[in-house]
Order: sequence, then C-alpha cells, then structure tokens
Amino acid sequence: MRIVFPDGAGCVQDPSDLEPLRKLGQVDFYDGPPPDRAQLIERLRPAEAVVLDYSEMDAEVLRACERLRFVSFLGIGYNSCIDVAEATRRGIDVAYTPDYGATSVAEHALAMILALTRHIGPAFVSAREGRWEPGRFQGMELRGKTLGIVGLGPIGTEMARLGAGLDMRLLGWTRRASAERARHGVTLVSLEDLFAAADVVTLHLAYTPESHGLISRALLERMKPGAWFVNTARARLVDNAALVDLLRGGRLRGAALDVHDAEPPPADDVFRTLPSVLLTPHIGYNTREAASNMLRIAIATVEAFARGERLHVVNRGA
Repeated sequence: MRIVFPDGAGCVQDPSDLEPLRKLGQVDFYDGPPPDRAQLIERLRPAEAVVLDYSEMDAEVLRACERLRFVSFLGIGYNSCIDVAEATRRGIDVAYTPDYGATSVAEHALAMILALTRHIGPAFVSAREGRWEPGRFQGMELRGKTLGIVGLGPIGTEMARLGAGLDMRLLGWTRRASAERARHGVTLVSLEDLFAAADVVTLHLAYTPESHGLISRALLERMKPGAWFVNTARARLVDNAALVDLLRGGRLRGAALDVHDAEPPPADDVFRTLPSVLLTPHIGYNTREAASNMLRIAIATVEAFARGERLHVVNRGA
C-alpha cells in the first residue's frame, strides 16, 4: 500500500514515528504543504491511502486520485478540507481522529477567555513599549459569571469541567441533549436562552453543512451588552459580518478567535483592525500531548483499513 502525507504533519516529531505505517507499505512524507493545487495533485496521484493535514481535497482533486481508497484526516474538522460526498461517490473511505485533543482545545479556550477578560494582550504590549497604565486595564472576574457552552461533545465537556473549577454558572446547548452531556453542573437550555444569559459564550461545535452559519446575527444580537465571545471551533459556524458589526458598535465587549474564514487570514482581515479582538493562529489543538494522540489515532485508522476494517470512518465509500 502506498501511503502519502501530502502536506506534512506537525504531529510527526521523528521519522521513527512512521515505522508502523512503513510495515504496511511505502510512505511518502512531504515536509510542508504543496505550493499550489497542481503540486498537491502530483503528490497525491500514487496514493492508495492519504494522511491529510490541511490541504483541500475537493471534487477536482479527488477525481485526479485514481488509486485512492482511504483518507485519514488529522483532526476533527474533515468537512472543512474534504468533499466527503465526492469521496463517497468514488468509493473512498474518509476517517478522522476524534477526541485527540479535547483537553488541549478547552484549555486554550480558557486561556483566551482569561486573556480577553483581563486584557492580557494589550496590557503586555503597553508594558513592553514602556508605558505604565494599570488603571487602563480593568478586568472582570469569572467566578459567579455565566459561561455559555455551545456544543457538549468531548471539547465542550472539558470546557464545562474547567468552568466549574472557576465556580462559573454553566449553561450548555447540544444537538443531542442527554443527562450524560449535562455534566459538571451544566444546565441545558435553548440556543436563544444561552446567548441571552451568558457573560461569555464559547463555541465547541463540529462544522458540518448543517451547522454552517448556525451562530446567526439574530443569536449574536441576543447577547448581553458587554458580553464576550470566543470561537476555537470553526469560523464558518458564525455570521462573522454580524460579529464585526456588534464589536464595532461596542455592543459586545470583545471576542477571541482561534479560527478564521481564511487561514492564514488576508492582510486586510477586518478582525485584525479591531482593538477588542484577540487573535491566535489556530493553535488550540497544538500541544505535545494532542499531537501524540492525533498521530496514534491516525495510524490506527490506516492499520484498520489495511485489515479490511473501519475505524472512525465517517462515510461508506468502499
């Protein structure tokens, strides 16, 4: 079996990490993303199995991969990079690596909440530039405040655990409501009630065609004046034009965004110009522990495919 990593993988720390896959066949590991679509297709042509980081495998790319039968996506947001419907039509199984970094992403979301509500970013810049402005950066305690968690899968559940540790009041919304998902003191409510009551809203939803734009202007406008908004999930869940309007108008106190409509964002990205916005370059998942978990799970999906089994497969391609 020919296994291709067309855009590298940050979770591979040493060539020896790939030994389990070399037992299955030739492994082509490229050090970094291809410069363009043509080069991506060239790298993918011989592949029977692909381990994909962030390159886009749309219908055109998939049609060029005549030998391809399996794709393992490094992460959980496979819908952002892979045309799953086209893969299914072409008999290609698509797998992903669930639960590899729930703690990492939740901890990053908490770090962003703390940095946002305590003005860590602008205070750091002020001090580094030689100013001394302690009165400028009045923050907000999180204890006793209401944290609205949108999505209560593994990451949202970890976020609830962390919020409970800060003695926050926890409201949650999930598409699959159950007692199991209402852990750590979470009260399940409607999306409308969550946005209206929360002091901080944090998103932990998977992106799917059904969840595209779920966080609408109407929902954002229900938020309290002076509330905070955090997105470590996917940018396309949100009406970002509406978010910009509410931030510019001062209706929302601030936002922290680890995910962006385009990655990297263009030079003229409007969020870069807003002083009330904290940005990070999609690093919520990026810890040593999560990287190790991600690669371990991805290798297991390829090994299962080689045995004729399906592990973490999201479609029925073959």
